[in-house]
Amino acid sequence: MAHAEHADKGPIVTPPAHTDAYMDMAARRGMWKGFGNLTAWGSLLTLIIVGYATFTLTMGIPWIGAMIGFAVFGIACGMLMNMGGAWIATVVGLCVLAVFVQTLIWLGGLLLG
Repeated sequence: MAHAEHADKGPIVTPPAHTDAYMDMAARRGMWKGFGNLTAWGSLLTLIIVGYATFTLTMGIPWIGAMIGFAVFGIACGMLMNMGGAWIATVVGLCVLAVFVQTLIWLGGLLLG
């Protein structure tokens, strides 16, 4: 009966002892920085949107007051967390969207009223 020869070979490439699974440390730091930014943006956007909806729908606060309050809160949090000008532009854009939606609601009320 024929049998295969046993090869005394190790792995083709063995990582050096000082690296962690071949990943460049700069790439790893960049990945975690991106993950942190994504988490911060997503968390603050969720907090602003849910807070605005809660204040206007369930607490009876006028929409303009809630919008101004949460815009100030969002910009202040973004500045404290060093999120930059893109965050401020996003909050202002959300305010413009809120005004547009409220205008459509007002126009719809006029049509139905």
